[in-house]
Amino acid sequence: MQEAYKIGNAQSIGSYQIQSSYFASYCSDRGCLAVLADGTADHMNGRRCAVLAAEAYIREFQKMQQETDYPVFFNAAAKRILRDMREIIFLGKTPYLSVSVQWLKSKEMFYYSAGNNRSFLFDGSNYRILSESCGKVSIEKGMTTGMISRGVWEALNEKEMISYLQKREHPYDKAQQMIMGVKKKNRKMAGTAAVLLVEGCI
Repeated sequence: MQEAYKIGNAQSIGSYQIQSSYFASYCSDRGCLAVLADGTADHMNGRRCAVLAAEAYIREFQKMQQETDYPVFFNAAAKRILRDMREIIFLGKTPYLSVSVQWLKSKEMFYYSAGNNRSFLFDGSNYRILSESCGKVSIEKGMTTGMISRGVWEALNEKEMISYLQKREHPYDKAQQMIMGVKKKNRKMAGTAAVLLVEGCI
């Protein structure tokens, strides 16, 4: 039986003129893949880069062989992103890409982060930032995994994050409330803020 996941996301443009973050998810019998990418530049190429990165991970996941190990998968997708950037983003401002990826399968989560994004795990009471750039952790039913861009973790502290995550609501509603919390800070020159949450493995 295919596992079921609840997914929620939200984003804010901040003080930027162009939204430079993008997220995507894809669930199949191989598990659930979630991606949060941030072009981290107030320029159309920031948006393009984020879209390329998220879509590259989804395509690599869809064509991945069953026996593929997670470091191989993450590396293959990273190479594809670099190739696509060279082919498509060749004029204007080249963005600095931040990306986080989580692959949830059974009772494990494989993750990868680069740049300013952060991945975290929340078990109902404890909030844990996954500081390693690549790795795997055990997960149980009822846990929340998530990815946040710099605009979120600079604005919201650990106590505030826990207060949102503990709510008995759908991940989409929690994500929306987090971004509203970011906006209420009224931080000058704040960049884009984005969050993606995944809950509920059956």
